[in-house]
Amino acid sequence: MASRDASHLVGFFCDIPMVGSGYFGMLQMGIMTRCRKARCELVIKAFDLKDPDIPEQVHTLLERTPMLGVILTEPMCDMLDVKGLLAREGVPVVRIAPHTEDGDTYDICHDNLQAAVDMTNYLIGLGHKRIGFVKGPADHGDANARFAGFRKAMEDAGLPVLEELCADGNFEYSSGLIAGEKLLAVVPPPTAIFACNDEMAVAVLATAQRMGIKIPEELSLAGFDDAPLARTVWPELTTCRQKMELMGYLAADFLINPPTSREAHSRPQQHELVIRQSTARLKTSATDAAPVERSAVGRRAAN
Repeated sequence: MASRDASHLVGFFCDIPMVGSGYFGMLQMGIMTRCRKARCELVIKAFDLKDPDIPEQVHTLLERTPMLGVILTEPMCDMLDVKGLLAREGVPVVRIAPHTEDGDTYDICHDNLQAAVDMTNYLIGLGHKRIGFVKGPADHGDANARFAGFRKAMEDAGLPVLEELCADGNFEYSSGLIAGEKLLAVVPPPTAIFACNDEMAVAVLATAQRMGIKIPEELSLAGFDDAPLARTVWPELTTCRQKMELMGYLAADFLINPPTSREAHSRPQQHELVIRQSTARLKTSATDAAPVERSAVGRRAAN
């Protein structure tokens, strides 16, 4: 077991595709802010989840670099072999948005399913019935929860979830381009598309603009995360905001200032819908230009 007594290092472990994403960047900023206040240093390690020896890689890293604790993101936060290795090494673990129960970790919880329900209900409330969805990786808990929330909201509204209006993605911009081409080739096309993260939503937006489809007059678009690029495209992207910098800050705080009570080992986080210019009420004719509806559906913020 590696000694942690003299360590001022906080580990942040994730999978390789996450590096460079807005989600990763905002979490990192929050973690760094808390580490800086405590005069701790941040160690970031990205793993290729296709490697069969990830626990051995983690063990080697900990032997070489003792740490105060480790922050795990999805899907690593639900990997039993990684969590087991860290427990045996006596290394405290913080999980961000886990999808399994574990009484030995600190958890930053976020209800991805309900967030997706709220965003889908918002689109339905604008009059959209043919709503497309861009999925995330099939083995990613957050992505699966968001798709489940989309399905639930559609089914609760009595609307079909059509296979031709659901496209695969992997959270990366390039996959959003492919998904956008697939969805916008359907006849009749969807009047709204909800993508599993902002990178893919912005890619669909670019594809639509290349095809001459007006946003939001002819197609409403929504994403997830409220990454910085959601505010740098035009029209700005309607999205579901996770307070990721806060989540990162609280994750590091768990390790730097651990709670003493078992009840305090979980910190639930809220989401909010950020309504911007990429969504609008469905037009029933070319001259129907009703304004974007902003009635209360879940938590909302208009930026």
